[in-house]
Amino acid sequence: GIDLKEDAERHCHRPVVEVNGDRAVGYALNLMVENAIRRLVVVDEQGNFLGVVTQQDLLQQFEEDFYRSALRVKHVRDQFHDLVSVAEDDPVSGVLGHLVNHRISAVPVVRDGAAVGIITEKDVLRLATTGADLSDPVARHMSCPVVSATWETKLVEIVKTLNEAQIRRVVITGTGGRADGMLTSRDLVRNLEGDYNDFLERKLKYSKEVLNLLPEMLLEVLDTGEQHLVVWANTKVCNVFGRALLDKPVTRLVPAEKWTEILSDLRAHGKVEDVRFKQGEQVFELSGFYLAMDKAFERGRIQLVLRDITQDFRLSTIDALTNIYNRRYINEFLAMETERSRRKERSFSVAIADVDDFKKINDSYGHTAGDQVLQSVVQALVDGTREYDVVGRYGGEEFLVVMPEVAKSVAVQVIERVRAQIAAKTTNLPHGQSTAVTASFGVATYPDDGENPEDLLVKADERLYAAKRSGKNRVVAD
Repeated sequence: GIDLKEDAERHCHRPVVEVNGDRAVGYALNLMVENAIRRLVVVDEQGNFLGVVTQQDLLQQFEEDFYRSALRVKHVRDQFHDLVSVAEDDPVSGVLGHLVNHRISAVPVVRDGAAVGIITEKDVLRLATTGADLSDPVARHMSCPVVSATWETKLVEIVKTLNEAQIRRVVITGTGGRADGMLTSRDLVRNLEGDYNDFLERKLKYSKEVLNLLPEMLLEVLDTGEQHLVVWANTKVCNVFGRALLDKPVTRLVPAEKWTEILSDLRAHGKVEDVRFKQGEQVFELSGFYLAMDKAFERGRIQLVLRDITQDFRLSTIDALTNIYNRRYINEFLAMETERSRRKERSFSVAIADVDDFKKINDSYGHTAGDQVLQSVVQALVDGTREYDVVGRYGGEEFLVVMPEVAKSVAVQVIERVRAQIAAKTTNLPHGQSTAVTASFGVATYPDDGENPEDLLVKADERLYAAKRSGKNRVVAD
């Protein structure tokens, strides 16, 4: 049984879902449906509490919509669960157990299969708080007569009845007046539009397709045309980003610039696959589908699946020794930057660096010392370039720097500064030893020195070895 003197907090199983006060009624109903709740907390732009709105409140705004629909109770039969009922002489305390165990808000009281009354969670709680004897028979406290409807009753008629009688449910009767089930305001919300069941079928179909691709984090975004709001997220999404993500723009999750690209592809092609973006230090991969809705408040519905690939990304793109990008990723980035620069008609520069006489360091001090020298050179490369320049280990003691939207003259200045920093450093080695090193550089610029990655790398490599032949510790760009 339930001890009504226990703290209410022990029985709070669901977090609160908030909605901004200026959202459309239809949007609020969708939020309730997607999250299987009966009420929303309404807040202003600053998150201040304005009030609580229920399904019943919103249903009153939609009564006219039902006049354009021929939906009857029988059309929503698949939403009915097995009827839970009690007899007239059952104790009130037993009703509370039914309500809790079946997670329902009311049960009909039946005699010979027909409903003769109804008792709700509010009735039971009122009796408990007023000190009534909960061993009393249900018949003494039930509400009657019962408001009922048949399988042929139109949903519009039920909405009118609920609104006029200020109740939340009706008993559905079948042959001979037998109680077959109950229809609640929540059931009606799920059927506000004649094609909502069709939408659910399509949604399930696409959900399965998406989940077969990336079955980790799933969320839905409502496209109003002007806004793109998160209306549902599974537990894994909420665990990572918090439930406060609901009713917020999806750009709280996906960077705005990246979302603009994603939305454009979704609307044009109906889906996107394997799109990567960063959120702080985490890297995510996104796939999704777009369902055009063409409703008054909803242009479309977007289903997204996210996968946290931070660790995979790191293992596949980062060089373990130097903690910068590896050869595979730096080549991938160079190809993307070449395409981007071609599209935008911009230039960019690359530089290949090679540590001078590195073999002598390994031979003289050992490979551990050689590793420390490489790490010291990398630190100078990273410190001397911009945050959005990309530095990678190209192999052994060779490194590649990609500098987006940098002309050759500027690239030479940057790399010359890096060269000087490397030459000025002293690297501390094991056993109290130290050494200084230098590096040589070859620079090439798109499109003057090549219009594809291969030509640029060949040109930069030729200039690197020209620097070596000219005495090392220098930058060659022509």
